[in-house]
Order: sequence, then structure tokens, then C-alpha cells
Amino acid sequence: MVTVRKKQHNQAKGKTAIGSVAAFTRSMRVADVTALLPDAAKLMAEYGIQCAGCSLAGSETLEEGCRLHGFTEEDITELVSDLNSLLDGLPPRPPVLTITRSAAKALERVAGEEGKKPLLLVTVDGRGGFCMEFMEGAADGLHTFRHADNPEVLIAASDLTLRRTGGATIDYREGRFKLDLAE
Repeated sequence: MVTVRKKQHNQAKGKTAIGSVAAFTRSMRVADVTALLPDAAKLMAEYGIQCAGCSLAGSETLEEGCRLHGFTEEDITELVSDLNSLLDGLPPRPPVLTITRSAAKALERVAGEEGKKPLLLVTVDGRGGFCMEFMEGAADGLHTFRHADNPEVLIAASDLTLRRTGGATIDYREGRFKLDLAE
């Protein structure tokens, strides 16, 4: 396995680099917050909101959910601050994803079959599962990774996604893509 890290693109406004802490914002979807930080649901419940289990969690932002529960501006700011403190307390993960040769070849094949560029975004879905989706082009603030044998196949991930998946290996075995998290 070889990991080659491409230089990071310009940071998107409001995000910080991996060496510091990627931050939650009030404009993030509730489902994304709880997927990226499972303990967020417990913290939100302590604030009196059960958004994590709500059917609107997939579409409403943290701010929208808070407003529906009567939160003031100060309450929302405090919740976001507490979520970021909880995130800060997590053990750090290496800001890298490793792609095996078999995964790079399989991704290249799938991209060709679907007429897509071999650029995939690794994300965490609303249930905490990991998924990859094709992108048209690299976006600001994403880190990109490739395998040395297939440099045209790129995997991208945000700072927050790397907080959950950093150090993981993307492999292709038994006819499926696997994300093996580092211990």
C-alpha cells in the first residue's frame, strides 16, 4: 500500500486545517453533525432537543432545529461552542486516507463504466456509515489522496470527515469497497 497526499487546496471560509480543529457551524445539517460526532446527539439531548432522531434531521440545519425549539441566538452559539469542545476532546486521527492498489483499480473501472471522472468524495452519512460519491471537480477545503500506481484516481475528504476516518484504508475485496478504520 502506498499513500500519496496531494497538496491541500485553499481552505474554505470557516474551516481550519487539520493541525488545529475542524469546526462545526450552525449552518451544518443536524444529520451531518451527529454522523461526524456520534456523542453530539447526547449533548443536544442535554440541551433539550432530540433532533438526532427527528425526521427533519437530514434536511434542517443545526440553527433551524434550534430555532424550532425556541433557542435564542446566545443558546445556539453556546450549543455550537459545546459541540466544538466535544470535538476538540476526541483523540486526534492522522489526516490521511490510504487507497490500496485494488481499490484504485476498481474505482478507475467504476468511474469509466459510469462515465465519471475518477474523483470520489468520502463522506459520513446521516446514520454514521461511510460512503463515497463521485465529484466533478475538487472543492476548496478538501484534502485529496491517491495511490502511486493510479495517480489519476483521487479520493477527497473534508477536515471533519478525516476527524472520523483519518488513518483509514480504502480497499476493494470480496467484490466490495471497504473502509478499514485504524484502531
